[in-house]
Amino acid sequence: MYSIKKIMMIGATALTLSAGAAVTAQAAQPLTTPYIDSLNWKVTQAAREGRISWPEARQLRSELWSVHDLAWRNQTGHINAEQHDHLANVVTHVEMRATGQAHYANDYGYGGHWDRDYYGWRR
Repeated sequence: MYSIKKIMMIGATALTLSAGAAVTAQAAQPLTTPYIDSLNWKVTQAAREGRISWPEARQLRSELWSVHDLAWRNQTGHINAEQHDHLANVVTHVEMRATGQAHYANDYGYGGHWDRDYYGWRR
């Protein structure tokens, strides 16, 4: 039978490993201007292939354009934590929509983007 001390040690180890995985996943996301440009291309391809509508593609490209300067500042190391979080949120949102991973994108205030493959129509 496990003692309380061993159970707490196992829990602490699991918590440390999961926190490390989250940091690794966040660090693996390239938040640079070339990556923003590649996302712009992915958004255009998603619209051409009919996975998203052209108005939605225009909105996503507008979001990318709004954080392009932040990506440059992140690339050169002149960004604060709040700006980095905003950049990461926008990039994650656009990635999810462009790759079809989000059926209903409602993260951090967005809404009304229905995926036609899931619901059969777009708003």
